[in-house]
Amino acid sequence: MGNALNFFLIWAWAKRERMSIALRIDDIDRSRFRVEYLDDIFAALDWLKLEHHFGPVSPDDFLRNYTQNMRMEKYLDAARALLASGLAYYCNCSRRKIEERFGTSSYQGYCRDKHLKDGTLRLNLENCYVAKFLDNESFHEFLKEIGDFALVDRDVRATYQLVSVIDDVHLGITHIMRGEDLLASTKVQRLLAKTLNLASFSSMTFRFHPLVRSPDGHKLSKSEGAFALQNLYRKAASPTEFYLWASGVLGVAEKCESAEQLADSLAQNFFENDFLRF
Repeated sequence: MGNALNFFLIWAWAKRERMSIALRIDDIDRSRFRVEYLDDIFAALDWLKLEHHFGPVSPDDFLRNYTQNMRMEKYLDAARALLASGLAYYCNCSRRKIEERFGTSSYQGYCRDKHLKDGTLRLNLENCYVAKFLDNESFHEFLKEIGDFALVDRDVRATYQLVSVIDDVHLGITHIMRGEDLLASTKVQRLLAKTLNLASFSSMTFRFHPLVRSPDGHKLSKSEGAFALQNLYRKAASPTEFYLWASGVLGVAEKCESAEQLADSLAQNFFENDFLRF
């Protein structure tokens, strides 16, 4: 349900600001990719009657023309440029070893000076100019928290953070709507974009919305939310029930039965602040 609400908010924001929507589907992590998940994305968007302007229009179109595997060399070129400039290094530590050495999954640079020739490629925060010259205590605490994060894994596949930055710049994205659980991830991506001298990413406008929660207050997992949405679109001919539910979640007094009605019922200043409130 959370992904559906996110896409509706993107659609409503674009409608209000007369922006175009690009559909980007992350499939860089092949261990998590399933064709049935891909099918569900397009089935749900079709059922919700939410259109986009750029990107794949069907599962087959995605697999033929938009899979991130097609752009792997672009991602790796960016990572190699960081390696060549001393802003990245290879690491041969396993996750278990990292936990043993640091008591956390945050990597603190054990392999920085080993000059290894292969392994996981990590960003060298110690040499990163944004880490060196930004005199901000909370920012440096954040850097310690995230550690030297991976850019390319040991199987020579680019990681989500690198891929996300490169793709958003490649697509010419100007506005991004995300759940508030991705705030830390966005900070990582902004840091990476500055290190890569990708000024267009730094100038993007971000909005963050609260997470969808269950009646008892816990965050819905992706599987819980996906299952609830599947139940809706598989049993109902129209998305009315979803928009009635979304009306309540978004605090709209009127019970709206369509995307257009709900978008028009949102307060005039709904999208003005970086953090949406509902």
